[in-house]
Amino acid sequence: MTSTTDDNDGRVWCFQCGNEYDEEITECTECGVPTTCDPPIDVSSVGDVDDDQLAYEFHEWTGQGRSTLDGMLTRSGIDHAWQGATLIVREVDEEAVDEAVAQAEIVAMPTLDLSQPTMVYELGELDDDQHTRLLRRLGENGLSHAFDKDGDLFVYEKDEEKIDEVFSGLDEADPDEREFGQGVPGVDPVNVMSDLFVAAARLRKNPNDAKGVVALVEVASIIEQMTLPYGLGADVWGSVVDQSADLSDVLSGDDDSGDVTIEEMSIQLHEFMRRLV
Repeated sequence: MTSTTDDNDGRVWCFQCGNEYDEEITECTECGVPTTCDPPIDVSSVGDVDDDQLAYEFHEWTGQGRSTLDGMLTRSGIDHAWQGATLIVREVDEEAVDEAVAQAEIVAMPTLDLSQPTMVYELGELDDDQHTRLLRRLGENGLSHAFDKDGDLFVYEKDEEKIDEVFSGLDEADPDEREFGQGVPGVDPVNVMSDLFVAAARLRKNPNDAKGVVALVEVASIIEQMTLPYGLGADVWGSVVDQSADLSDVLSGDDDSGDVTIEEMSIQLHEFMRRLV
């Protein structure tokens, strides 16, 4: 997993048109959308040459709504590019993109009557899991809310008691929420994912590569024990856990993959990890 933020030398970009600005510019002068620290990629770079692409039209969305969606896709490691208000993604990512779109609609689209008294909650200290739980529980409880451009939550004053109850339980996982490992001291998630990427690359070339087999099984065992790495969505990390565990089981002789070969599983894992390292 890589970050370009530290290497951008004080530059920011418009995710839609690609214009580059000094870091103090917070809004694109052409598109009117918030700037980002991550330079946008070209449409031709979305996926590999053989990957089919899908186009989503968001011309009716606000610039803030498109910015929110762009940030969600980036944090989830989903390849994407913009042509104005048109979003380009890989066809294989359709389900994950649809989920991000649904969440972005909740986050970015106002649901408050601003003529009524409101109050604000700053969410800067929430981690990814807590933020996801907050969104889910606000919807489940029918609590009207909106977010400003800084990500602060606005609610009706009359709902303060119910909102406080929601916040008080954000450390507790929902019954259907996926849980990951307890953590491995001293393990750097970036290095672990890089090791998995390299091991999968060896096995896609030669499924009988002894060093590749040992490396894959070892790193899969570590991944199974790790907590959700910061900045990755639970769905993305869950796929890393599941794919590495499935391949490890086949390599160890603990599972029969049926018609799916080690080479095919290695290719799928390697291509998935390419987006994260």
